[in-house]
Amino acid sequence: MATFYVSTTGSDSNTGLDENSSFQTLERAVEAMHQSNGADTVYIAGGTYYVDDALQLTSADSGSSFVAMSGENVVISGGTQVSGWTQGSDGIWTAHVDAQDVQQFTVNGEKQTESRYPDVDPNDPVHGGWLWGQDLPAGYDAQKSMAFDPSDYPDGEQPKAGDTVTVYTENGYASEVLTIASVEGNVMTFTTEANYDLGAASRYYVSQDTPDNVGEWSYDAETQTISYKAPDGFTGEGGVVSGDHSIISIDGADNVTVKGITFTDTASSSGDPTTAAIEVNDANGVVIDGNQFVNVGVGVALHGDSSGNTVSSNSFEHTWSSAIAMTAGTSDNRITNNTVDHSNEVYVQYGSIDMQESAGNQIDHNTITNVPRFGISEVNYDPDNQSGGNTIEYNDIRHSGQQTPDTGAIYLFSADDSGADGSIIRYNTIVDTGGTNTKDGGFAEDWSSGIYLDNMASNAQIYGNFVQGTTFSGILVHGGSNNEIHDNTLLDNGKYGISTIEADGNPVDGNETYNNFIQVSGDGSNTIDTDQTDPSLIHDNVYYNPDGGELTIADVSLASFQRQGGDSGSTETSQAGFTDAANGDYSFVSGSVAQAHGIDSVPFDSVGSALTGTSPEVETPSSGNGSGTPPTTSEPVTETPPVTAEPSTPSEETPTTPATGEGTSPGTSEPGNETPPVTAEPSTPSEEAPTTPATGEGTTPDTSEPGSGNPDVITIPDVDTGTGGTDAETPSNSGGGGWGGHGGWGGLSGGRWSWDGGSSRRGDDDHGGGRNGSRDSQASNDDDTGGGGRNDWRGGQSRHDDDNDHYCHSQLSHWHW
Repeated sequence: MATFYVSTTGSDSNTGLDENSSFQTLERAVEAMHQSNGADTVYIAGGTYYVDDALQLTSADSGSSFVAMSGENVVISGGTQVSGWTQGSDGIWTAHVDAQDVQQFTVNGEKQTESRYPDVDPNDPVHGGWLWGQDLPAGYDAQKSMAFDPSDYPDGEQPKAGDTVTVYTENGYASEVLTIASVEGNVMTFTTEANYDLGAASRYYVSQDTPDNVGEWSYDAETQTISYKAPDGFTGEGGVVSGDHSIISIDGADNVTVKGITFTDTASSSGDPTTAAIEVNDANGVVIDGNQFVNVGVGVALHGDSSGNTVSSNSFEHTWSSAIAMTAGTSDNRITNNTVDHSNEVYVQYGSIDMQESAGNQIDHNTITNVPRFGISEVNYDPDNQSGGNTIEYNDIRHSGQQTPDTGAIYLFSADDSGADGSIIRYNTIVDTGGTNTKDGGFAEDWSSGIYLDNMASNAQIYGNFVQGTTFSGILVHGGSNNEIHDNTLLDNGKYGISTIEADGNPVDGNETYNNFIQVSGDGSNTIDTDQTDPSLIHDNVYYNPDGGELTIADVSLASFQRQGGDSGSTETSQAGFTDAANGDYSFVSGSVAQAHGIDSVPFDSVGSALTGTSPEVETPSSGNGSGTPPTTSEPVTETPPVTAEPSTPSEETPTTPATGEGTSPGTSEPGNETPPVTAEPSTPSEEAPTTPATGEGTTPDTSEPGSGNPDVITIPDVDTGTGGTDAETPSNSGGGGWGGHGGWGGLSGGRWSWDGGSSRRGDDDHGGGRNGSRDSQASNDDDTGGGGRNDWRGGQSRHDDDNDHYCHSQLSHWHW
């Protein structure tokens, strides 16, 4: 066991054994670790360290640690510095880049916009700055070709072979970065297939060879030249290009600790977590704590037989794909006390925290804001793999689904593995789930849910959650059975409070729904909508009806439903009975109808990350209308997660482990009375102006309208719009082409039932699920006919469609009482 030191002012010819003889590079420190053959500790002094390839740790490095010196700002960049700039008369600077893979360009840590047509709309980067596909002529493959309108382009801007196109698939579930192979008439054909069909509801933009707006850049791979239309004051300093590679790869090395470091400057070619800032393969007991990840492809990826690892008290900002990904075979990992803001900026398909065929994980006390699709997702598709059985609790998710339709802040999918272990979803707060939807040539009515169990996801326990401001349903069970749904507070949801409906003709049953506090649907939809035939499964709910709207359950009045044996013990009230809704406290006061009814309050003070400091940026919401015993988890603790094989502490003169990013990693507790006590509970802070979270602690935004005098007011909070015009905040600032798309991780993705006009196919190889979502392709007033959605697992190239699921949720024909 040895202790090594690294400093930007050191020398690789030094011994590295004390601060006065530090190494200069991390590569030399890793080499020394391999030579020492023990559990070593590397202390890193402040400064920026550039690595050309991943730092490789193997089983011989088990027990080792990479630790930032206390109080030091340590940055590890996977990029290459750009120097030798020449300024042209047109205001465009050029430089030769000594790098083969250039997908991202930053200046002083701020991501710049890759040159494109049309330009980014700084006032509305989600809905503005797009062209639209056209109906594809016969004879073309809709996954590989897309028609366009030639009149959309000015002279000299017509798409051509070699251009890259960033495009959302027609169903809106995925975005792709595709290279044009050829253009024939008004049809562009690509070198690779998209995940789903492209068509008239696909929005896209095309790369440009030369930047024409300040802050834009382009790269000529043939000459290895970058061009940059720089703002006034640019001196040629601070430019970094980056490509697709990991920074630290932990391969079979157990009990490794990485603490207090900022990781930056990597990209992703496909969005699959084959690379990540920290990549963990077949390793146990790894602790990744108190770090910051910004402008990276994937933050942390766990692969293979990786179990018992802890990812805690980190901040993730502006990632190309997921912040944290767990792929098939991983299990029993803990993801706790992290903040995530603006993840999946290039590849939207997966969750900010994503589990693919992963089992027994604990996802708790995380704060997730401003994401294009899922906040937390679990996908189970192979019955031969152990999966599910995850505990998702005490997470705060705000402004999810800001780019895509048919989405949920917390999303579970089990198309071909309905027997996957049931997960526990409890004590989470969810506000504004977006659901940006498209139709031919434009945008349609948004479509989203808060907690979404899709395609036969079953056996879950969903309780103690707060959901506000969805555009479809507070809780949606699509085809699943034997889910237990109770003690949830569901407010201001677009159509249904709770919906339990069949999928692909599979009957749903055993979904017991009770002791929920549900606001009556404002548009006359069923407050509880269901395809189940046993009315007694719905009982003892409180229906909050402040406006005296029509209350229907399963298409009939509450009184009629009760006469049929349903909703026994349920009641209706016009009084919310919240403690202080104006300041985000939606717990129930003593004497309220909900409390008298036995409905447990959501433990708001216990939800979200305990990190303090600047809040993650929160943008204007895109929308917002309206019986087993859970496994016991540990009592919350107030210290950071324990480090296995903690590095030895240096002598008095040597630095100690850093304070950077330190924060409590709250635990979880036995449900007990459904509102478990939590020590060192994180507070629920108010929303702040947009800033970049530090590696330290962050706060959780408020859920209420500030300054309202009515304690029962229910409203989506006013939030800061952000600057809008800064490159770092617009979807185009993504190096490889803005909001892009990718296939499945580890070769397995999938597709969801889709209302996309019958453009689906079915492949013979049906290996299971992945993402599948619905798109109301003609907005709310169109007919309900639709085709299947496409599934495509990019690695295995197999496809699966849920062709039998042809309906629009807004006009479903259910059983009637």
